[in-house]
Amino acid sequence: MRLRRAEAKPSAGERAATLGLATVLGGWVVATLASQHPHRSFDGLRRKDAIGLALPNWRFFAPEPAQHDYHVLHRMLRADGTESPWVETTSISPRSWQHVLFFPDRRREKALFDVASELTQLMMDPRIDISRTVPFELLSNAVELHIRTHLGENEAPPRGFQFLLARHTGHDEDHEPDYLFASPFVPYEGASS
Repeated sequence: MRLRRAEAKPSAGERAATLGLATVLGGWVVATLASQHPHRSFDGLRRKDAIGLALPNWRFFAPEPAQHDYHVLHRMLRADGTESPWVETTSISPRSWQHVLFFPDRRREKALFDVASELTQLMMDPRIDISRTVPFELLSNAVELHIRTHLGENEAPPRGFQFLLARHTGHDEDHEPDYLFASPFVPYEGASS
């Protein structure tokens, strides 16, 4: 004959701790799910999460998706004093099926979009000298790098360059681009004085 061991019942303290933990975890799950709602009125709890770790943001799509692309064009002030025609500094990569798995150029396009968006926001404040802002410097440096890497071996470095920020609807060719900002001529660092 086998003796059965009596199973110990959890104490009142253990039951209270289990119930408390289940309540906290259940509340966390509900708060996480509620904070994913597209309407921003549900973000109240997320604002209390100072570092953004307790309530993750798993929204995969922006509430107002972008409907345009930014393009940067530039022209150079050549060593002989003539201006080159406008050429495209950046371009949007045509999409293909392989981009579902691997699309590193998308990071560059997203960075340009973010910098251009920031610049256009700063342009709305007349008190700000745009040429002294971080987005202006980033675009200027990107154009200068593009010129430096595409300058021919026997070509004299330009005196300077100018860049133009344009916004276009992307694949919809029915709309003309909006030209948002033309920089002043920027001295080229590699130019001889």
